[in-house]
Amino acid sequence: MADSTPSRFGQGQDGSDTRHLFLKQFGGEVLTAYSLNTLTLDKHVVKAISAGKSWQFPKTWQASTEYHTPGSELLGDEIETSEIVVTMDGLLVSHVGIYDLDEKMSHFDVTSQFSSELGKALARTFDKNVFRALILAARTAADGPFPGGTVVTDANLNASGSISGADWIDAIRSANITLFGKDVPEDLPRYMSVNAAVFDAIKYARDANGHYLLLNRDTYDVPAAGGIAGRGEFIMVDGVKVYRSRNMPNTNESADSSVYSKYRANYSTTTGVLWCPQAVATVKLMDIALETERDVRRQEDFMVAKMAVGHGTLRPELAVEFKTS
Repeated sequence: MADSTPSRFGQGQDGSDTRHLFLKQFGGEVLTAYSLNTLTLDKHVVKAISAGKSWQFPKTWQASTEYHTPGSELLGDEIETSEIVVTMDGLLVSHVGIYDLDEKMSHFDVTSQFSSELGKALARTFDKNVFRALILAARTAADGPFPGGTVVTDANLNASGSISGADWIDAIRSANITLFGKDVPEDLPRYMSVNAAVFDAIKYARDANGHYLLLNRDTYDVPAAGGIAGRGEFIMVDGVKVYRSRNMPNTNESADSSVYSKYRANYSTTTGVLWCPQAVATVKLMDIALETERDVRRQEDFMVAKMAVGHGTLRPELAVEFKTS
């Protein structure tokens, strides 16, 4: 009986590796899982760099005006300038080992499921750190002519128990007035993150007569806008897209060693954060990279998903923290 010639479809053009194409599939799964589970990725400034430990963002303030005196020479007025430096964090990794026998006995695609979880893990940490950076930006004081962030402290803006959606709507309106007073352009996109309980309270907020407070266009027949009629991903309130997230910090992380040092702070009273995209920036040195190693001694495939990024305050006047007293 002659030997068969099986088609090693995972080999591709790499004659030394019969799993060559399988690794590329795994990579795609991690990237997809990461993208789908990151809320903040496309809602702030992201700068990719090829080398270095930080990136400098120039910062300028407003020009002034004056009335010209006939015959006088114009010498040029000074415009205040500054810089913001955002530094890299450590290497963020998510890893797993898959034992051969366990994979053989499994009734599901282990590699696909685990690769999805690796991507979700990276996304959770990325989002948490961006939210931490946004809250810290809101707590940043003014620097010369450059305005600081805004912290709204109100016992009625709680995130559990009896939640008043009407109070939250009023707080969003008030925050927009504060941003206007800081010369924040009206055409800048505005986002807000709260937990699921607050999101639900805002979505179904009613007045004293039992009428929904959101406009009809936001509450009927527009599922994509998160209205009453659907389970949309956001609610539009006074020009602010309100999202719900599990990743916004809500505990005291001042001494939490699992949190990267520059993000450690007390977030135990934080109940929401509102921002414009330029409030914080992310410097990305290494996008998602994937490594896998065959460990013959342990009879397992070891997989690592990793990335190297850093987050920091860019324009604190574009961030607003909501907290209880």
